[in-house]
Amino acid sequence: MVYTVKNAFGGLMEQDNLIIALLILLVGFISIEIGISTAILEILAGVIGANLFGLSISEYHWLNFIADFGLLGLMFFAGFETDPNILKKRLFENITLGTVSYLAPFITIFLIVITIFGFSINTAIVISIALSTTSLALVYSVSRDLGKLSSLTGQVLLGSAMVADILSMLSLTLLIGGYGIYTVLYAVALLVLLYLSPKIGKVIFTRYKGNPTEIEIKFILLLLLIMPFFSERVGISEAVFAFLLGVLFSEMIEEDKVVEEKLRGLIFGFFAPAFFFKAGSLINVSYITTYVIILILIFGLLAYLSKYLSTYLLSRKLLKGEVNPKTFGLFFNFRLTFGVVAALFGLENGYLAEELYIVILIIILSTSVISAVLLKAIPKED
Repeated sequence: MVYTVKNAFGGLMEQDNLIIALLILLVGFISIEIGISTAILEILAGVIGANLFGLSISEYHWLNFIADFGLLGLMFFAGFETDPNILKKRLFENITLGTVSYLAPFITIFLIVITIFGFSINTAIVISIALSTTSLALVYSVSRDLGKLSSLTGQVLLGSAMVADILSMLSLTLLIGGYGIYTVLYAVALLVLLYLSPKIGKVIFTRYKGNPTEIEIKFILLLLLIMPFFSERVGISEAVFAFLLGVLFSEMIEEDKVVEEKLRGLIFGFFAPAFFFKAGSLINVSYITTYVIILILIFGLLAYLSKYLSTYLLSRKLLKGEVNPKTFGLFFNFRLTFGVVAALFGLENGYLAEELYIVILIIILSTSVISAVLLKAIPKED
């Protein structure tokens, strides 16, 4: 029997929906009290909700929609708060750090998976991609919580994390997927849309500024909703395009603080928590066996250390005296967005068994939690 409570509109809210809302609210309070990033705790709330309360997130279409939109909103604000001048000035550092942070763990894990564990090429590729990613969404969220966004550290982290994210997406498409003539056509159409959107937006923002209908916010939300349509056909995650939209609209929105604050409250107060909660809910602890634990330890250590050491040493050389290289080693170990996408792709296409899928998800979660905890021990350099 499902217990229900009436909401303010006279409808019915299922008990499970209430549990989800209470868990998200609870970890928000905990985050403030203990100083751990809200995003990390919302992921853990998803794990608890799925495994302790038996919530089957796939059944909640409303949550899936909100979660997907939360990712787009996060990426939009990540682009919005990225300084284009620093991106250009530090372009070499962004490209180098992002590329090395992705390739170092990819090559390490791929060689071990092939030579020692004897998995197939496609399986090895999916595992390597999923464990080599750096989540731009999580890097942005934690940087924001720690007050690093306006610093050199935060800006270079965002730029290089975007490079790593793009490389992981392209790897999956190039090595396992494929391109065709329609891919090119949709890519061209998308580029035209990205080019015209700021120009149309400028007209809307100028003409309807201060209008109670909030047409500016509706226009931005519409653009974000269009992104998945194109990304599915181009083969690159909509998160990248949402990030680019944020960069293109940054100057325009900065001039309208009312729109910025309303949009920020909508994304971070409603959509983003659902995204992180859903990510945690994908982990089913009932699949954990001795074999799974062994794989978690081996693959997890390889993924964490290879990414930490490569980014630590490189940031120390490229940004000598300007940043704390330990910060870079920890931030680049935030895996989430595309790591989960790659794992789901492998599971649905038969490249990953259920056990390997759970191994990847637990490593993605645990490495992110470990980095979040260790970041508290690093003194602020900014």
